[in-house]
Amino acid sequence: MPDPSSRLSIHVADPGYGPGLDASEMDAADVRTDVEPVAWAPLRPRARPAGELLFIDGAQQIEAWLTVSQADDPRPLAGVAFAVAAGAVRAGHGDRAEVVDLHVRRAAICEGDRCLHLPPAGAFRWDPRAGSGRDPFALARRVGQMRGELELQLAERWASPERLIVLDGRLSFVRDTHGPVVGAVKSHHRIYLEGEYGMVVSRLAVGERTPLFAIGEDRLSWYQRLPGVGEGGWAGILRGEAPRALGLEAARTLADRATAELPRYAGRPHRDPRAPQNMVPIMTLEGRLRHRMGDRKLALRAVRQAAAGAWLEDAAPDAAPLPVPAALTAAA
Repeated sequence: MPDPSSRLSIHVADPGYGPGLDASEMDAADVRTDVEPVAWAPLRPRARPAGELLFIDGAQQIEAWLTVSQADDPRPLAGVAFAVAAGAVRAGHGDRAEVVDLHVRRAAICEGDRCLHLPPAGAFRWDPRAGSGRDPFALARRVGQMRGELELQLAERWASPERLIVLDGRLSFVRDTHGPVVGAVKSHHRIYLEGEYGMVVSRLAVGERTPLFAIGEDRLSWYQRLPGVGEGGWAGILRGEAPRALGLEAARTLADRATAELPRYAGRPHRDPRAPQNMVPIMTLEGRLRHRMGDRKLALRAVRQAAAGAWLEDAAPDAAPLPVPAALTAAA
């Protein structure tokens, strides 16, 4: 019989969502662990009254990869037609969480400095965009950038000193904010803490966090454990981020609040293969966003129809800001 002290702790994840740990990206990062002046051990924040949270997430849908050929140029250009969406779920203010904001944009992008116009096809409209570099990943980066900008616009709109905003994923677009905002990272593509610091992560209980550590010059981070998959190892571990520009004390307050409140919204394994890190409000929002973006097959059919009348232009206007519905402005 094996020694009980040598038992493994294994997080089993749905392969459709990628690995929870990506060994190819376990390179050393610029990390400092001397940020918070406490001993490196699990920390349990003091209990505090629950407040209002706003969960924000985005989605993207590639609807067609394009190859654009011009009569006067032998080199074809790569392009993409796609949709991005972002939404917000308000929780903690009443008995039930509610979706309070949803936005969808469609766009077409061509590599290089020219703008690709696709004429409307049925209910589908694509905004022309330019600015993609000529490398294999530039188009994908531009899609992700538009999604991130949409999420950030929602975060800035709903910012309030009393409301904790939880962005699903890393704080890739860090700006000054007018209210508390944290990033909730559910996949661990890099190991930021090793040795004795990493062992602190594996000892965390639900409702505990590690001390803060710095990642680069713009982010402070911590690890915390969510309920539902046992305690031990890296199962149920969520990594939080806060802008370093907020300062140490404000970041500590955000980390403590997230550690205390996010376990209430942990995903349930019988409903979501990415539980518990994919929290219930985010799971609900993902379904709404996919529905609002529409059927990918219909979109592909519309792109094929529009491609017959497409044209290139030397410049494209900047993206217009999101419209702010009066009802939502009042609610915020």
